[in-house]
Amino acid sequence: MRTGGWRGPRDPGPALTTRGARSERVDQLRGLAALAVVACHVGVSAYKDVPNPQASPGPWLGLVLGFGYLGVPLFFVISGFCIHLPQARLLAARGPAGASPAWRRFFAGRFWRLYPPYLAAIALAFLLLALAQGRRPVPWQTVAAQALLVHTFHTATFDGVNPPAWSLAVEAQLYLAYPIVFWLIARRGALRALAIVLAVTMAYRLTLNFDPFPPPFAGPAWEFFLARWFEWVLGAVIAEWAAGRVALPRVAFAPWLAALVLALGLRLEWHRWHYGLYAIGEPVYGVAFALLLCVALRRERIGPATAIGRTLASVGLYSYSLYLLHRPIQLAFEPLARHVAAWPFVVAHRVPSSLLIIAATTPIVLGASQLFYRYCEAPCVERSQRARRGADRAVPSLPAGDEASRA
Repeated sequence: MRTGGWRGPRDPGPALTTRGARSERVDQLRGLAALAVVACHVGVSAYKDVPNPQASPGPWLGLVLGFGYLGVPLFFVISGFCIHLPQARLLAARGPAGASPAWRRFFAGRFWRLYPPYLAAIALAFLLLALAQGRRPVPWQTVAAQALLVHTFHTATFDGVNPPAWSLAVEAQLYLAYPIVFWLIARRGALRALAIVLAVTMAYRLTLNFDPFPPPFAGPAWEFFLARWFEWVLGAVIAEWAAGRVALPRVAFAPWLAALVLALGLRLEWHRWHYGLYAIGEPVYGVAFALLLCVALRRERIGPATAIGRTLASVGLYSYSLYLLHRPIQLAFEPLARHVAAWPFVVAHRVPSSLLIIAATTPIVLGASQLFYRYCEAPCVERSQRARRGADRAVPSLPAGDEASRA
């Protein structure tokens, strides 16, 4: 049953129709997002609080690397797509009245898929930073808050031992809100559900512009799930299209439109602190990356990927491990980078030592992430699949990419 939207004679129609395989295009986007975040944090370590800032290349490079943070909204859109895709197929097969997700199995699958590797990465990050700094890197209560995924509620615990983990706490909140999203989509249709979530997200974000919370909570409030809900549900709406339940206009699959909206988001960066424009920044990026996902899925029907595409897809396979490990490894090398940056020769010749050293950790990051995936994450993927198997049997025909929804 189709809900909302329209299908003209040139509508490309759903792209995901086969069963059991991973979606290579989704993996490519995952790999792109993960590498972008790695690059962003290379820039942070190379430019922030370095003892010889005059040695760093022009500010343009730091600016370019800094935009790697956009991998996070891309991850949110992909997550919404992958999580909702099996349930969208269930809705397409049985209709809203007959579709009843096995929520216990769903949450068990998510737990086994994500949480054990997360805890292992937190422990590894603590060990690496303790060895690098020669002391306990953060208070124990901060470690506990991060381990329990509640560290994003206060500035004192927000970064913890693994700063990028804030987005995983938001992701956990989005999972808890998913039954609401499913109910809205099943009962009101995908586009109406998206409109409702957009209204909630924008009301929340606009309220934050008036600083309603005291300082320790004001910053973290921008990373509560309500502030990022719209991005996630955009991905769920695209899953509805992939399942054939909603039609999207042909222009949604045009690369130029995705590029145009992304350019708009980048333009807003220079004005985001004026007129409350910060409130619309992430939602605009969410639309841009949702359109990018549409373009990528449309190309799934066209032909095989290029060599670059295959490389990105291979990184996408272990992107969660890469996201978990990259920053602790970079931070472990920061004391060395700061020490070298103070050498007289380095200062006299303006050698960009911090950038060179942190960038040189990238092969270590990639290799360690692959090992972590093989020996920690992959077994958890298998355990997650066993936990969800009963629920998946209820779906008549899982589309290509459902395996990616578990990764």
